[in-house]
Order: sequence, then C-alpha cells, then structure tokens
Amino acid sequence: MSGIYDAVQNPIPRSGLFATKTLPELQEYVESMNAKEKAQAYLIMQLTLNACYQLVEDEILSKPVFA
Repeated sequence: MSGIYDAVQNPIPRSGLFATKTLPELQEYVESMNAKEKAQAYLIMQLTLNACYQLVEDEILSKPVFA
C-alpha cells in the first residue's frame, strides 16, 4: 500500500494468538452469556473500543500535517 496510509502507522498491536473476530461476531458471543457476564463483557468491550479509538486518534493527530 502507498499514499496516505503510509503517513500513519497503526498503533494498535495485533496478537497472532487469537483469531480476529468482527464486531458482530463479538456481539453474538456476548449475547450468548448470562446477564451478569453479558453486562461485564459489554463494559469491557466498549472500554476497549474507546481505548483503541484514542490510540488511533493520538497517532493521526501526532502527524506534522495536523500540527
């Protein structure tokens, strides 16, 4: 790949130890849990999404074009 994608490196490390699931697949998995587990899983999932968003946002905004 070239162009704009090369300007920003993905700051989120990818682990080869786990299969990559889509968000709908993760939601389906969470929905199969009992109510208490489901609440905890959704909390962790949303906190993780927000943390990942912030990592990407910080990486993008750290580029000279946005300074």
